[in-house]
Amino acid sequence: MTSLLAAAFRGQHAANTPDTQRGCYYALDIFATFVAEDTVVASAVDLSSALIGRYVVWLDQRITRTGEPWTPASKANLLTNLRSLIDWTKRNAPERLPSRIDFPYRPWSNRTPTPRPKVGEAVIKSILQAAYEEIDEAWERFCTGRRILATKGAIDGVDAQTCRFVREIARVGGGVTPPSSKVRYGVASLNTRGGLRHLSGYMHLTLEYLPAFFLAIAVQTAGNPTPVRRMRRDCQSPHPLDEHRVLIDWGKPRAGLKVKRAQRRSFDRRRPYAAPILIDRLIEMTAPLVPHSRPSERDLLFLMKSEKTGLVRLVSHETLAKGVKRFIARANARIAIWNRAAPERWREPLPDFAAAFLRGSAATQVYTASQGDLIAAQALLNHARIDTTERYIRGPEAARLQADTIARAQALMIGWVMGDGAKDAPAPEPLPGSVPFGHDCLNLLAGDRPGKTCSKLGACLRCPGLVIPLDAEHLARVLTAIDALEAARERLDPARWQLIYGPSHRILVSDILPDFPDDLHMPARQVMGALPMLPALE
Repeated sequence: MTSLLAAAFRGQHAANTPDTQRGCYYALDIFATFVAEDTVVASAVDLSSALIGRYVVWLDQRITRTGEPWTPASKANLLTNLRSLIDWTKRNAPERLPSRIDFPYRPWSNRTPTPRPKVGEAVIKSILQAAYEEIDEAWERFCTGRRILATKGAIDGVDAQTCRFVREIARVGGGVTPPSSKVRYGVASLNTRGGLRHLSGYMHLTLEYLPAFFLAIAVQTAGNPTPVRRMRRDCQSPHPLDEHRVLIDWGKPRAGLKVKRAQRRSFDRRRPYAAPILIDRLIEMTAPLVPHSRPSERDLLFLMKSEKTGLVRLVSHETLAKGVKRFIARANARIAIWNRAAPERWREPLPDFAAAFLRGSAATQVYTASQGDLIAAQALLNHARIDTTERYIRGPEAARLQADTIARAQALMIGWVMGDGAKDAPAPEPLPGSVPFGHDCLNLLAGDRPGKTCSKLGACLRCPGLVIPLDAEHLARVLTAIDALEAARERLDPARWQLIYGPSHRILVSDILPDFPDDLHMPARQVMGALPMLPALE
């Protein structure tokens, strides 16, 4: 059985990332523990569906160190990794399997019974403000260090002894922090200027400030922690339409099956703390570390020098999590001082959060700010399926907004049906863009902002109150709009079409068109010729 699974592991994961390989190896280690405890297993002949069933029961009996059962998500991940190896053997070496092996379908169906915790808008702003404060401090120290290393004399604002210490540390360590035993100055002397860890900040990025950069970029990109942690140094590219904006691309191993979906967002470089500015600073501050890192990680962004091993590596999950905890403690200490000095400008203290909470929190803020536009949250998270986005924004805030939206739409529909004294009132003239593809708006001038024009003017396909009757006439309008958008795609610049018209085309094709029954398509094609032509798209 070991030989069988080893061959499958090599064939399945040879080209995968080390993180994916380690995850599968951990799952194999757990399975090996089960096999050792299961007295029935003697050889690969015993690898059967019954063995898989006993493994599922065994996983259900596992408990953590705190006495709690393993989560459904953890158990499902272990079983999925084992199944991937068995499936690879079925495809490539079926003769090695003694019999047909079936896995149960979703043995833990409710893998996410409760939504992941989220932080509110005030906390997100407080996280960013605290991160920007530490980023400014780290950048100022690094720039001072570059001035020290570029000269041999004194530097304005820096005492001479600090300059000597920084030059000596850089000389001994080749531009990075050396072991304290190799520095000719003693620990007591170094401690008078903050210690070796503090002086390292004059030469390169240290673990003290790395979490601040990571959290600021993670909030702005709304990325998953692992893909953001593995962001590359060449992740930026010019925007095709706006000279002041920059595109940031990063990988996401689980995005797509065979073709990976690019994770991409654009940012205005004119903002002082925009993600491109922070990435440029990271590139400069980690440049001294690059020659000392392993070749496979030299193109990564979040490099750090371990204080224990002295090696330069990509920051690990565990180290980053510990750094975030220390970041929260430092930030709350500064916030407490601020709140005592200026209670009229109160700042929200930071709760005990994890980096994994930020993606769902950012999506929820976009969802609520857009008055329930799930498409906007989907675009932020770059999900192929909208039900995946729904799981991210699920929570009390989303439920409250959905209830308000349903109540508002029901009130509008009741008023439309019952008349509500508005039968004799003249219908208002539709404003430009209020009736895309012929779907009239019942309350354009109120919408989600009473007394003002609806915030979704010109983007009615994203309105949570949009109702399209399932008849031939409305299907004809939808088909006409799809044809017009696809014809414009052939003559317009691809980037411009995708930016302006791509979202509408995706909603029409993926979300609206499948709701119409097939027997309406033929009558709708006959009606299309009598419809007025749509304006040319530019």
